[in-house]
Amino acid sequence: MATQRTQKNLTVMFTDISGFTKHTETISREALMSRLDTHNELLMPIIAHFEGRIVKTIGDAFLITFESPTNAVQCGLFMQHTLRKYNLEKADGEQIHIKVSINGGEVTVTDTDVFGDPVNVAAKIEKATNPDEIYFTESVFLAMNKAEVPTSFVKTFRPKGADSTEIKLYKVAMDEGDERYKKVIANTHIDAEKNKTRVLELSNLAEKEFVRYQDTLEALVESQSSGSRAVLIAVIVGALILATAVIVGFYAFGGKDKPNEQLAKDVRAYLQTDKPSEARGRIETYIGDYGADDETSKLLNEVRDYEVGQVIAESDRLIEAGQPENARSAIKKYFGSNDLTEPAQKAMARVQAYLDARELIAEGKAKETSDLLATAFGDTNPSAEIKRLREQSAALIRVRKMNESVERFAEPMVMYGALAGAFGEDTDNKAALELIEEALANELYRDGKSNGYDVANINYEAYRKRVTNLASWGWVNAHMKMGAMWQILTDPKNRSGRESQAFWDLRNGVIEYVKNKPDKLYRFGCMEFILARVRWQATCDGAGSWLQAINADPGLAKRHDELMACYRVPLNSAHADLGHDLKTDLKYMLGCFTSGIIEMRDLIKKLYYDDLRETMLSYFAGMNEEFETERMNSLAILTEMGDAELIPDRFAVFREQFSTFVTSGGRLERYHSNALFQATMTYADYQEYRRLIDSTLTDIGNKTGPYSGYTHSAETVQNMLSDLKVAQPQHTAQYDGG
Repeated sequence: MATQRTQKNLTVMFTDISGFTKHTETISREALMSRLDTHNELLMPIIAHFEGRIVKTIGDAFLITFESPTNAVQCGLFMQHTLRKYNLEKADGEQIHIKVSINGGEVTVTDTDVFGDPVNVAAKIEKATNPDEIYFTESVFLAMNKAEVPTSFVKTFRPKGADSTEIKLYKVAMDEGDERYKKVIANTHIDAEKNKTRVLELSNLAEKEFVRYQDTLEALVESQSSGSRAVLIAVIVGALILATAVIVGFYAFGGKDKPNEQLAKDVRAYLQTDKPSEARGRIETYIGDYGADDETSKLLNEVRDYEVGQVIAESDRLIEAGQPENARSAIKKYFGSNDLTEPAQKAMARVQAYLDARELIAEGKAKETSDLLATAFGDTNPSAEIKRLREQSAALIRVRKMNESVERFAEPMVMYGALAGAFGEDTDNKAALELIEEALANELYRDGKSNGYDVANINYEAYRKRVTNLASWGWVNAHMKMGAMWQILTDPKNRSGRESQAFWDLRNGVIEYVKNKPDKLYRFGCMEFILARVRWQATCDGAGSWLQAINADPGLAKRHDELMACYRVPLNSAHADLGHDLKTDLKYMLGCFTSGIIEMRDLIKKLYYDDLRETMLSYFAGMNEEFETERMNSLAILTEMGDAELIPDRFAVFREQFSTFVTSGGRLERYHSNALFQATMTYADYQEYRRLIDSTLTDIGNKTGPYSGYTHSAETVQNMLSDLKVAQPQHTAQYDGG
């Protein structure tokens, strides 16, 4: 039955008795065995208590796995604490000192073993660990509960090996005065009865491993005698002589096979000893002597299958070494122009998947990368690079999902951390950099909003030194300035606010960057809109940016809720529905004035006129004083769309807005008043218009009344009179003639 293998995330621990091999030269075998027994009796109950699993023992060393990294580190702490107490009462030669090294990550687990990079790294760290200490890697440090164990940074360590990378090492601070240390000791109660069964299981496993080791240990102790070494050599030589005699006797006295039978035996013997070229040469010699037949064809296929197996094994080894190009070359070199066998096709498919995954991740195709690697390699990671490609594709998928939700703004540094962890801060991956840019832009917007420009700018400069390949820092810088604008306008201590030069310098910098970038410009409009609501300003801030952005990219209107998400803050009940839908926000703006009023009207006419027409007409029913501004904006929109006649009492509206017509400076213009004059009216209506206009002209001429001080008031009112006369010639003739 094939060995069952699974992939698990585990914490791996190595323990090793310091100086154990040296002791074999100085003490008896019985004393050495006794020391190992004591070592096991002291430590196994601790391992059982902290739910460790002894995978195997290698003489004086334990390989242990834990589900919890915190349990593993606390277990190491209590081990060292226990041995420290034991050693206090012992002479130097009788003391037991151990080194503990811990690492974590994804490993391959079988019924009897565990292996993978985390195991190899843990073993290498053990070499760098000092006696009586517990060293562990950054992966363990990040995963453990640091509030439960006193720790400190040790150093950066590079294991031996061509492909090794630097590892940050930490250690448990064995400080008996530390409250966390005291708590671990106080809370660890080894219940011998409760752990009896578990300790027995661990002890049995250790004993099985130890029996295998015992013979080697005895040989190590006894090998100190040169006489023993001579005896051992004599035994080996004798065994070789005996083996040679058996082989010679077999050929001398055994039966003679037929040539084709002997050929099969010779070929298979060569293959069993990894000599396929000799096997092929033997077949070719036979064919030269006896000719080709079915047996030689069969044997040549066996040799070919063996060689293909070697090529595939070499290909897989090169994949494990992170060299898929060399793996592809090895397969092509063997087959040349010949067709690949089915096993070789599968091997080449694995190689090609590896190479394609590199290209796909470089193009930002994360889902495709993940699916391709899963098809080619299942859940396994044959090389460190394949594992990294999986991590990178997973990071892109996760961060893109966050980027499509409010997490994009609520947790920007989670996004940044996921990408920096998978790709590195110095990555040149375009897809990762685009998402890193958005994450940093949102983080520094929050920073500027909370702490102001000066503080945020310090962090901005720090990120620029760390993230070296970002194509442009323009959006990050502009978004930080938007946050700083918010901080200036909402800071109760800053009385100058919008009038300050600092505010306008920031605003001008933002506008200069976003002016040709529709999505960024739209987001600037979102920030302006919400900020005006926070400040209780009845202005149309944001509408101008929205209109310009939508003219460049009409699809932005449908993304209003998404693009607004970064800037929304809790608003009172009257404003609770704002910031989610552009139509709702524009409808609200009907009651606002200045700072984008014309653009607001243009957006309604462009996008929502049919939807909001009845709403606008409702403001004229009863002429409620509360909705004067809404009527002003609605009047402008309705008249510009040719629907002035839908307004029920147009003279009442004209009278209400008369002052605005005369003095507004653009909010309501000659065009709007003339549209009212053009609509059908009775002679009685006409008389009311004339009396109001004529009396105003008389007051202005006499330099009395509310409009006498306006430079262009006489011209404006005279134009009204001219427009009314032209629009209603019959009524004019009757009025002037009467």
